[in-house]
Amino acid sequence: MDPAEKRMKDIKEAFDQFDTDNKGTVSTKELANILKYLGQDPTDEELDNYMKELDPESTGTIDFLQMMKILTKAVKDDDTIDELMASFRVFDIDNTGTIQTAEMRYILIEMGEKMTAQDVKDILKEMDPDDSGMCKYVDYVKKKYEDLQVAKAKAAKLKAKKKKK
Repeated sequence: MDPAEKRMKDIKEAFDQFDTDNKGTVSTKELANILKYLGQDPTDEELDNYMKELDPESTGTIDFLQMMKILTKAVKDDDTIDELMASFRVFDIDNTGTIQTAEMRYILIEMGEKMTAQDVKDILKEMDPDDSGMCKYVDYVKKKYEDLQVAKAKAAKLKAKKKKK
């Protein structure tokens, strides 16, 4: 299973866990819990914006495809990729496309969102797959972007299938 398929499966499992009545929808009140379950930590303002976008008629529920819409908004275009690359370049003094693994571990633990030790370990494994002591952030960002594009395409296919029904 490729990373994009795994991510889709994880999202579907999280959604299903909160879809207690098996109707294919979850309460908008559960949105924050689902996002947190998936490792997201949205602000109250972000949640409010999601609610307005996903439930403009205030029905109180969202379906799986709407959930995917939130989770695929993270990367919209190359500008976001460029911004992410620029944030890594700050730590890439030699401009080699790599950062020492020890330094990346520190960055992941001390800066940004709170992560579990396992999350940090998993990210470092992806960024330094050959255990060379150097994280290849350029390759990592490109791979994550590609994975996201695959997930978006799969979500679009699901949406198209649902419309046909």
